[in-house]
Amino acid sequence: MTPTETVALTRYVKACCPQQQIDDYTPDAWFDLLGDLSLADCLAAVREVCKRQPFIAPAEIRTEVRRVRRERLAREIVPAPPSELTDEPGRYQAALQAGVKRVADGFRVPQAITSGLPGEMPPPAAEVRKALGPALPPPERLLPPEEIARRQAAESRAARSAPANIEPEEGEPAA
Repeated sequence: MTPTETVALTRYVKACCPQQQIDDYTPDAWFDLLGDLSLADCLAAVREVCKRQPFIAPAEIRTEVRRVRRERLAREIVPAPPSELTDEPGRYQAALQAGVKRVADGFRVPQAITSGLPGEMPPPAAEVRKALGPALPPPERLLPPEEIARRQAAESRAARSAPANIEPEEGEPAA
């Protein structure tokens, strides 16, 4: 974050927490404490902290930014460095750390496999369901016992109510 962005951050904090004391030197102090963080992360942290309390300290902003970055890293897969760097441990480690930092900063890793052409939106779920047709019934072993009993009873009723005018086969007694 730049000193100018820190001024914008303190103005935002003053707008969110009007009773908080902020003077001409507050942006300088906050730049010393938060200068290594991005403005976007700090603004998001201020939004979250101000929902819980009427005042905000730089330490609380740092804690919230750390939580957000940890969540991003848990959600995303960190890309592997290029394979040509495997013989150079120092450069490989630097490339891996750069990838972790990019993910924590909020940059998404492009997907290797996508559905359709670049920029093409996937079809709505209703269209996909219609194209796939009706769902297949689950196999008997996955059904609850009550449903299995209902199905067996329905099959038994259907067999009993079958038409009786079927000709008996040769050698069978007539009903």
